[in-house]
Amino acid sequence: MYIAGSTGRSRQIPTATTISNTKDVFRLHILPMFGEYSIKFLNDNKDFVLRALMKKSQTYANIKIIKSYVNQIFDIAELLEYIEYNRIEKVIRYVGDPKKQQLKAERQLNGEALTAEELIAWLDAANEDYSNGSLIMQDYVLLMLTLNLGDRKSESYALQWKHIDFENGYVSLIQSKDKFGNLKSTKGRKATKFKIPTFLIELLKEWKQKQKEELLQLGIKQTKEQFLFTYANRSGEVNIPVHVDYLNYRLKSIRRRHEELTQTNPHKLRHTFSTLAREGGATMAQISQALTHSDIKTTEIYVNTPNVVDLSTYEKFEKRLDEARQAK
Repeated sequence: MYIAGSTGRSRQIPTATTISNTKDVFRLHILPMFGEYSIKFLNDNKDFVLRALMKKSQTYANIKIIKSYVNQIFDIAELLEYIEYNRIEKVIRYVGDPKKQQLKAERQLNGEALTAEELIAWLDAANEDYSNGSLIMQDYVLLMLTLNLGDRKSESYALQWKHIDFENGYVSLIQSKDKFGNLKSTKGRKATKFKIPTFLIELLKEWKQKQKEELLQLGIKQTKEQFLFTYANRSGEVNIPVHVDYLNYRLKSIRRRHEELTQTNPHKLRHTFSTLAREGGATMAQISQALTHSDIKTTEIYVNTPNVVDLSTYEKFEKRLDEARQAK
């Protein structure tokens, strides 16, 4: 199978997540648009395909993936000689991404990160809920750890006690969970050790002991393989690693109790971590390393704060002019 979005086209074994996402794209988008028509009809009526895709681009942000899959269909049809050649390949290049650009503009206008003041309000609310029992310890630890690491929620979900170095104060991110709960490598296949502050170490120690006691009540012995964050599902199964939207739901529940809070989600918290770190004086290189990005250009997307140019550049400009004046 050809994997859309890869560099070039190389045959790979698709993951369960890729297969599921591909099926969803076809079921929800491609088949409703083109399922009633033959490949030959669509290939002979490229203007019809163009109009359909342009209409879809007005409402669907990730039009790029639809274009890629549609083009692959016709490439395969050409390969199998169902059609003479792929007539739509050049046509679909003219389909833009207006919905994506609209959403990007809205995010830039509204801000993709919480301000320091907005985040303080969230922390105060979480502390209040934790103190009065509205937020259980596990959920409080999950929120604080994910926020202060600036990691992806899927990486927090995949943490096991063997990844916590209490003696030296490190958390190792070496794996993550896909939406089906399967363990996989972190994005970019990176293994990263994070030095964490003392208060997080103490919080994790306290949670480890509390979790140990809770598991023993269920007849389960806590081991180094034990996941930090688990729950009981509707079928009655216990000690199940948390599901993909677990932290999203916890944030929503906090906001329901504190309606004055600015709306947020785990990904926005990642933007907040990087933005506030930058405002606090961290370099782009340091933030890029913390976010485990392979390319600093990706990091620049996460840092939602304007570049500040001080007088040092002007002073160098003026110095050079002075040198030229003195040389006359």
